[in-house]
Amino acid sequence: MALPADSADTYGGTVVGRASAVPHRPRASASLRGEARLAYAILTPTLLVILGLVAYPFFAAMYLSLQDKMVGAPGRFVGLSNYMELFRDEVFLRAAWNSVVYTGVGVGLKFVIGLTMALVLDQERRFNNFFRTLLFLPWAVPVVIVALNWRWIYDDLSGFLNNFLITFHITHDIISWLSDPRLAMGCVIAVVVWAGTPFYAMTFLAGLQAIPKELYEAAEIDGASIVQQFFFVTVPRLKTVFITTVMLSTIWTATNLQFVLILTRGGPASRTEIFPHLAYQTALGARRLGMGAAISLVFFPVLVVLIVMLTRRMLRERED
Repeated sequence: MALPADSADTYGGTVVGRASAVPHRPRASASLRGEARLAYAILTPTLLVILGLVAYPFFAAMYLSLQDKMVGAPGRFVGLSNYMELFRDEVFLRAAWNSVVYTGVGVGLKFVIGLTMALVLDQERRFNNFFRTLLFLPWAVPVVIVALNWRWIYDDLSGFLNNFLITFHITHDIISWLSDPRLAMGCVIAVVVWAGTPFYAMTFLAGLQAIPKELYEAAEIDGASIVQQFFFVTVPRLKTVFITTVMLSTIWTATNLQFVLILTRGGPASRTEIFPHLAYQTALGARRLGMGAAISLVFFPVLVVLIVMLTRRMLRERED
């Protein structure tokens, strides 16, 4: 005979109650609703900040890019005319190519030099801590100070580089490092590499020190050479570090304005003109706010792709 749901069993005179399996749904639902309201209350200030500091400026820039807007004058809606004018402008097209060269070569050189320095500093040597500290100094110095120092180094008459070359009879002619169209971009990239390489070196060094030494010992016992150890032990272990560092550096390098602004101002003959500086000069120099916004938004999708790729990579690492 079946017992009622709320009945009790008796064993040896002891009554053992049977727990009810029916949950208290109304109380649980009320608790969940309270947690949801608390979550919304906590997230609301963050969402308002994002809307105020990110969404509103972005959509305002989009609307501004569709206007013929000058500083101090009312704007006139012109649709896509600003964008059409850009893609017919030789300076803009040169800036697009310069931006690719500036970012690609700069990031590539920083990667190679930074990895080489990290491999050297990872070895057990005396004064390693001193050299690591010395290596990090260029990264710690403010960008404006770095650019001004290099502008003095490259100066035609009083610069250190020309004086050094002439003093040691390496050349007898004054070299216009920042005024020569053939040399200007290379000189700017050299400064970018000098300032950014420490970030690569320190990041790669931290990754190298996290690799267990037993892996190298096992590879050496198996007869692997130093080159084979690098490609089959070091590179796979640093793959995530490589990708994250390169993506971050690409974003920082592509959006950097100070070096070109202080060293060359986009010259000579637009040979060092890049997107951030062109947008700055157009919006604030020529006072064409609509056109400046259009230049920034043309460059924006590239940054969005890089940011999305970086975010997905970081979330994937967290899941793993």
